[in-house]
Amino acid sequence: MTQSELRILETLAERFARSAHAEGGAPLRLTPEKSFADVLTAGPDAYESFLEAGERLETDGIISLAWKRFRKGEELATIILRDAEALFARLGRPLPSDEAGRARDTARVEAARVEAERPDDGASRAFFAWLAEGVRPRDASVDEREIDLSLAIRDFARLADALASSAKDGFLSGITPRALSVTLFSDSKRIETLLAELAPLISRARRADVPVPDTSAVERNFPETLVAGPLSFSLDDGDAYTGANANADIANATGCVIGIPLVTAAKITRVQSIAPDTRRANARPLLVSVENLETFYALATGDGHIADAFLYAGGHPNRAVQRLLAAFARSGFAIKHAGDLDPEGILILQEVMDAAGMPVTPLKMDAATFDACLPHSRELEKTALSRVIMIRDATRAIPGINGLLARILATGRGVEQEIIEY
Repeated sequence: MTQSELRILETLAERFARSAHAEGGAPLRLTPEKSFADVLTAGPDAYESFLEAGERLETDGIISLAWKRFRKGEELATIILRDAEALFARLGRPLPSDEAGRARDTARVEAARVEAERPDDGASRAFFAWLAEGVRPRDASVDEREIDLSLAIRDFARLADALASSAKDGFLSGITPRALSVTLFSDSKRIETLLAELAPLISRARRADVPVPDTSAVERNFPETLVAGPLSFSLDDGDAYTGANANADIANATGCVIGIPLVTAAKITRVQSIAPDTRRANARPLLVSVENLETFYALATGDGHIADAFLYAGGHPNRAVQRLLAAFARSGFAIKHAGDLDPEGILILQEVMDAAGMPVTPLKMDAATFDACLPHSRELEKTALSRVIMIRDATRAIPGINGLLARILATGRGVEQEIIEY
């Protein structure tokens, strides 16, 4: 096989999995101008070798060539794939549509096994059942790298089995993710690779509202956040405490800034204000979540008395922030949120409300604040402005938000939280 033949075959194979051809549609077509532009400008000898390679593949029945006819000659117009099976056989690789079929069969077997062995594991059963119908040829490659999708699904089923028995509240007990990977697969990085291979399928399942097994315990990230204010945290530590000691308290009477990782946030059942600020008209203790770190420290160490407690949201709330927001909400705190005055900042407000499960009042996120800071604003990219479509009607209806959005869209600018005075 010549280098030109290999180039044509590999280019067709690379495009095939994501084409309509792979799912029974129209044959895959390549235009030389788009796919082989370097050959067209490499000189007559290189172009002639390329054409000869195409004609040999045409003789073998793998492709056909379409030509543009001119009065003084002809020019290659299109390369059309005729026999995908022969293409992949020539390359010694599996046909993506066959691989997708095998993967669907594997998922069907795993769905039946989970239903028989763990009937209460609805997420695993639903996910594998969805895979049994939803796997497509394009899923057999990730980042232009072919994967053994059947093996990935089998390995993911083993991982889901292990997590069902060894993970609690998103944590592994007594073992690291890499040690678990060695135990399950004799490969310290297999879990990491596996989650990357299945990431597109997992994302698609979630967008379709299909439950997916919780793999957060092995994703090797450790969410944490910061809290300030004179607070007491009641913890439920499971079997570690019994009887009168069922709840253990962490007190921060001085109100200093403290760090709370997810492993602790997951155990917090209740938050109490040790010294509520009675100068505010609202009798409920008040938490302010703050999007950016610089502003969080300015507010948390200041003496403005605008809140009883401050929580660092850190942009889009991670799992530790989400757990704490929920704990503050069920403990009776009113919640305000301070963030950037741009579409992303409003989306973060929306996520804060989702995590708290209650209405959240924006703090200085309004048209008046925007206009006061406009001379120091920044121009927004079109991609940033396009994010407004993700802001729900309920969020737009919050007092101040619709007016703020109107100013953002009218000016195409945004205000960073760090320049706002609170």
